[in-house]
Amino acid sequence: MIDTVKAVKNFKWYHVSNLTPAEHQRLISEHHLTNEMINYAVDHNESVRMEYDHAADEALMVIDVISYHPKNVETRPIGILFAHGDVYTFTHEPTDYIKTVLLEPQNQQVRAADDDISAFDFIMTGLYSLMTRYVDEITDINRKRRVIQAQFADKKRTTQQMNDLLHLQTQMIYIQNSLANNHAMLDNYRTDFKKTLQDFELEHIDDVRVEVGQAEHMANLAMEVINSVSDALGNLSNRDLNWTMKVLTVYSIVLTVPTIVSGFYGENVKWLPFAAAQSGWWVTLVITAALMAIVSLLLMLSGFFRK
Repeated sequence: MIDTVKAVKNFKWYHVSNLTPAEHQRLISEHHLTNEMINYAVDHNESVRMEYDHAADEALMVIDVISYHPKNVETRPIGILFAHGDVYTFTHEPTDYIKTVLLEPQNQQVRAADDDISAFDFIMTGLYSLMTRYVDEITDINRKRRVIQAQFADKKRTTQQMNDLLHLQTQMIYIQNSLANNHAMLDNYRTDFKKTLQDFELEHIDDVRVEVGQAEHMANLAMEVINSVSDALGNLSNRDLNWTMKVLTVYSIVLTVPTIVSGFYGENVKWLPFAAAQSGWWVTLVITAALMAIVSLLLMLSGFFRK
């Protein structure tokens, strides 16, 4: 769908969502966009970068934003194309929410009036709000990590806790990678257009860069904590496994004693003590119990029962 969202003095904003082949051709024939730029803008797997076509007067910004799903949060690229004085945003269903955010950014940046605002400043003031959503997601991931960490006091640690931590690690990898790429792209954009941008536009792109940098720092710190918690959970699981193996070893040693005693008396050796006595069976039980107690005492003194 091609939607003319905003038409002001300096530019028009076209929002393109879930582009169809017919709409693709319409962008080429009616809006005079190049096929190459459109393909870059709608590619699900396009990397974050700037792409220029000076001959066609087109500049494409591919940037990652938060992509919301029912069970998890990932990041996906969106395309922002500056062409012939207008701006085009390209999204898919998971990222279509950006249209509302760009219209009403709800942040502390001061946006100029419609008669004065440029396409670039319009996009930058909206991108600031999109980048703050990274901070919200990192904060939510930290909250989920604290819930898992609080369960460590339980004696029984489950596979679900490990899976939850792995899920958080996966989400953080997406966020870390996207933030690093966004930061590098914005730095390059500022360098490339520094001479053509006005001071307040440079200030707004700097605000976005600072927000991305702060989110990047938070993401790195959150990832370090999650990795530490995951390692700690792994160590606790290994400790429990070692304790289980130690207990089984102790049982196997202690239970070897009855086998040894019964083996001697089962060979019908003539001169074994109490072998011919009427109460011999009970004597062998007493000998077995005494030897098991001695072995258990020796193991205890050797520290085998220490967890």
